[in-house]
Amino acid sequence: MLLMIADWLQSGKSKKSYCVENGINASKFYYWVSRIKESDNSGVGFLTIDRGIKHSDIEIMYPNGVRIVVENDLALVSQLIRLY
Repeated sequence: MLLMIADWLQSGKSKKSYCVENGINASKFYYWVSRIKESDNSGVGFLTIDRGIKHSDIEIMYPNGVRIVVENDLALVSQLIRLY
């Protein structure tokens, strides 16, 4: 969730627009943004994520034994997690 919030901050889009475009449940997203604001006592804020760096693939394992390996694409991973 932290990566999605950081991505949203860099996008310059509204929370609602970002959620719609990335298939994210808006209520959960608003909740996580509020939780991060509450827990941020350091005053440091969010870190910048360099999108140019290629990260390793993400493997999703469902309880029924199905495994899926995808590129590091937050929107796709979010959709695959909600499939189960």
